[in-house]
Amino acid sequence: MTATMTAKQPFRMEFEMSTIKHLGLQMYSTLPPVIGELVANAWDANATGVTISIPETPVGDESEIVITDDGIGMSDSDIRRKYLIVGRDRRDEEKSDRTPPPLGRPIMGRKGIGKFSAFGIAREIEIESVHDGQTSHFIMNYDEMLKEAQRRQAEFRPLAPTRTLSSGTRITLRSLTKFRKRRISLPRLRRGLARRFAIVGREQNFEVVVNEEPISAEERDLKRLVCCDADGRQYLWEFTNEEIEPDTGWTVSGWIGALERTTRAADGIDRGVSIMARGKMVQEPFEFHAEVGQQFALSYLVGEIHADFVDEAEDLVGTSRNTLVWDADPNRELMQWGRAQMMRIAREWTKRRGQDNRRRVEQHEAYLEFSRRAEEAGNGRAKRLADQLLKKTIEKNPTAEVSEFEPLIRTCTDFVEFSAFWEITEELMKSDLVDIQKVFGLFREWQIVEAKEMARVTKGRIEAINRLQTLVEENAVEVPTLHNFLKEFPWVIDPKWTLVDDEATYSSLLRTHFPEDQRRPERDRRIDFLCVRESTNLVVVEIKRPGMRVSMKELAQIEEYVSFVRHHVKKTTDPETRYDAVVGYLLCGDVVEHWNAREKVRNLADARIYVRRYRDLLEIVKKMHRDFLDRYDQLKSAAGAGGGRQEAS
Repeated sequence: MTATMTAKQPFRMEFEMSTIKHLGLQMYSTLPPVIGELVANAWDANATGVTISIPETPVGDESEIVITDDGIGMSDSDIRRKYLIVGRDRRDEEKSDRTPPPLGRPIMGRKGIGKFSAFGIAREIEIESVHDGQTSHFIMNYDEMLKEAQRRQAEFRPLAPTRTLSSGTRITLRSLTKFRKRRISLPRLRRGLARRFAIVGREQNFEVVVNEEPISAEERDLKRLVCCDADGRQYLWEFTNEEIEPDTGWTVSGWIGALERTTRAADGIDRGVSIMARGKMVQEPFEFHAEVGQQFALSYLVGEIHADFVDEAEDLVGTSRNTLVWDADPNRELMQWGRAQMMRIAREWTKRRGQDNRRRVEQHEAYLEFSRRAEEAGNGRAKRLADQLLKKTIEKNPTAEVSEFEPLIRTCTDFVEFSAFWEITEELMKSDLVDIQKVFGLFREWQIVEAKEMARVTKGRIEAINRLQTLVEENAVEVPTLHNFLKEFPWVIDPKWTLVDDEATYSSLLRTHFPEDQRRPERDRRIDFLCVRESTNLVVVEIKRPGMRVSMKELAQIEEYVSFVRHHVKKTTDPETRYDAVVGYLLCGDVVEHWNAREKVRNLADARIYVRRYRDLLEIVKKMHRDFLDRYDQLKSAAGAGGGRQEAS
């Protein structure tokens, strides 16, 4: 048998290398579409089962992906006259769009290019096929074909049978290029394959098995994941043989529904509507280019539309077989129909979701408590305005969870007796409310009961500002002076900081590794290093004297200090001394006036190393607290008009 095989003429294929690159490397770069093309070939070979073997360890040099089907296989003649003919239209050549009896399936393939999809993820494809007991076996290697690019013809040496395949076809992919040193996500692959085919399962006599586990009907049934409204009805819109344009015969069936969350990260499902033809996806999930006022609603929608008419003519489906040619007449009509449906469904979903949220809010314990308090206080105005506010906010935020409205309700409850609060609420009702948190934030700013505390905090911060002003004017030189001040009032460096923890270990490490040069003039020396923990970040602060003008030398030094600490943080194994990021600050009097120093300051900022002049800190803090004082004056005015609880102000 071996002698017979070696006596065979080589398998030959005529090709353009640009075509191979386009149909393989450029068009296919993810696993589900590649495997999907090979599964479609198995369907067209009347296979009833396809087994797929995927590496479960990080991909390396020896890793393989193997796809085996139990179809009719290919004879030597089939491979030479059909399989290796680029662009062969099987339906046209055989004058049939169905596979041979007894199955007589609608043929998925058309352009004879699916075999090249594997070059998108692998450099070598081994094909072994058995038809009527005859084995054909050879390897297509991308690099070898590249060498024959000018000759535009490749020869593949016939190989001896492995005798491990009794019927059907086995495709082995080697030299995998897309997953080097990474694990292939099996759940993502399974979901991708499940969504690409409507013909997987016992009903269609076609089983696809990934690593010994069959893909189930449930895995492709996204409809079961569509969420429900307050009455338990799914957010689901279905279509049955709907003609998209009168008297054309262009009909669609399928469904569009809304999931509970907006992102793939939540459930691994690509948002959008896929289009199927002949049981295979011919358009990746998309939104029909719909544009609606409630644009966010589209991010909840998924669906599957079956439109077999788009695969009746060769020019209606793109070369890659996973996108439609949208400038063709039938597809243009489909696009217009789909866009109209998406816009209609987005509007209806938004309305239903808002109504559901309103019902749920009215049944929430926080709302019931507010209603009771408003009734006890005899404040019908509060109840009326709160209802209007909630209604308007819910309408503007249909995607929000009921729990997100709870702070707003509790704020209304806290101030049910305050006239000033309801005057403000009435004004807010005239505005264009959009974001719940912004509405709640506005109320928090106006919380009359906090006016006293704000006055105390304001007074303390004004005193701190004055102290900083004095330290800068006196060009503070004592080591602990600015060091301790900045630890006590970290918001001076960054207004967002409220609490920092001293990290003496890293401060000491810096001082030891970067001792001060005693030969430097006193005016140019740093005062100290200050390392603190702020949230999950480590902040390195180099404190220069307020009279110091830093040059390229000092700018390079702070960069070196931060790089040194980042290196130590990265290699530490102690969870107590690990941080998400290391940020640097250089506090100084000024920066020398030179273009390279200014450019260096900008580059450092991109690396999260910031230069702060003391006078800039003062201006930032003063501006922040100028607004703070203005808001306090407004709070006092509101408290004076509130009545009932004026003593709180």
